[in-house]
Amino acid sequence: MRLSRRRLWIAALVIIGLVVLPMPIAERYTSPTQDGQYLTHPVRSFRFVVAAARVSTSATLNTSGEALARAKEVFAGSDHRPTKVELLFFPSGDHAVYSFTTLNGNVLTITEAPQFVWEVWGVSPGSGATASSDVIGLLDYETGEMLAAVH
Repeated sequence: MRLSRRRLWIAALVIIGLVVLPMPIAERYTSPTQDGQYLTHPVRSFRFVVAAARVSTSATLNTSGEALARAKEVFAGSDHRPTKVELLFFPSGDHAVYSFTTLNGNVLTITEAPQFVWEVWGVSPGSGATASSDVIGLLDYETGEMLAAVH
């Protein structure tokens, strides 16, 4: 009898762990601009984990380091200075159009957003040493192509 209860408790804990675990994973590995959506929509966190496991290793920008290097290359001729990148996740069929309004009031829009997009954060022209970072562009995870950028 004791062995059966123990197994039941272990099974219950494993099931709870499997249900809850994808939420903090999705929150951790995606952009702060998407914070909270995985806790309020747990199915989205499972979709993120499955999509991340399936993503092609032949993508142009597999890592944040590659994405930041590409962002610096793209913005090399401008006054914008990329400082970091964050991953955005758009489940298949969701968000055919994605718009983001930056702190400076610029609107970045993507029509037919791919599943994974690198959100480029940086410092805008004329910003002093204490300037805060803002989103300055969006890069395609698969191709490395700039999907939208501030002007």
